[in-house]
Amino acid sequence: MTSTAVEFDFATKKSQAIALDAASAACLRGLSCWLDFDTAKTDRAQVEGVLKELGVNPLAIEQALGPDQEGRHDVYDDCLHVACTASRTVDAGLETRHVDIIVSEKYVVTLHRGGVDFIEQIRKTYRHDFEKFAKTLSFILYELFDHLTDGYRRTSRGLEAHVEKFQARIFAADDDAGVFAEAGRITRDLLTSRAILLATRDVLQELATRRSVFVSESCQPFLLNLVGTLERIAQDLAVEREVMAELLTISMGITGQKTNRIVNRLTAMSTIFLPLTFLCGVYGMNFEHLPELKWRYAYPVFWLTCLTVSLGLLTIMRRKRWV
Repeated sequence: MTSTAVEFDFATKKSQAIALDAASAACLRGLSCWLDFDTAKTDRAQVEGVLKELGVNPLAIEQALGPDQEGRHDVYDDCLHVACTASRTVDAGLETRHVDIIVSEKYVVTLHRGGVDFIEQIRKTYRHDFEKFAKTLSFILYELFDHLTDGYRRTSRGLEAHVEKFQARIFAADDDAGVFAEAGRITRDLLTSRAILLATRDVLQELATRRSVFVSESCQPFLLNLVGTLERIAQDLAVEREVMAELLTISMGITGQKTNRIVNRLTAMSTIFLPLTFLCGVYGMNFEHLPELKWRYAYPVFWLTCLTVSLGLLTIMRRKRWV
């Protein structure tokens, strides 16, 4: 999706899409606006121009369009700027999208690079909630964090599935290739996801508890409920991290056991061939008077002796369960 703008009239409960450069005029008429910018598809100069015309604090514009920073919660006289990161699981691992949110009494601005799932979901559902429940523009703020929290919940379930898949793999019979690399990737995704979630929780905690003209008091209890949800998801991720640590320990134990079996077999082979090597060494010496050199049956007796020694050692090892 490209950048869009929507105006809301809370008196008549009507909303409609408008041009980006019409948002400022809508706010001057007493309406409220939600502007969503995909900065990957919209020229930076155009974004800055629209935000300046809207009256957004210049420092907030600079920070929102600057480097990504987790857990941002900046309060200005005319707006506040917060930042969060959306996440989802794909086959290759964890995928994240950083989102900056600027909130004022008259507008909410979201900025991100590339498509973001939870914002696309809000586009489909905000009209119903606006018409049925919304009293102030803070409903958009709640919609953003509510859908973001749902995304974290799906991410948590996806990571749990990856952990279960890893568990099935380590108990498979033979294939050890790439186990430690996969364990490292899953563990990194768990830690990254938890760090993102905790940063968002801190932002929500500030929004839900700090009194502000930009966040309605009626919205704050709902945001506080989301804080509790994020804490529970964070605990689930911590449990999955502990499970991964245990699975990795088990995997190392299984690998060690397989290695010990191989070493035991190699040791058994070395033990069998050691006396045979001794016999070969004795009869390979260049002494003139070796009694068996002139004996007609010396060669078959030598092989019979070797075979007897080998079978005897192998029998002893099997009885003692060394092989």
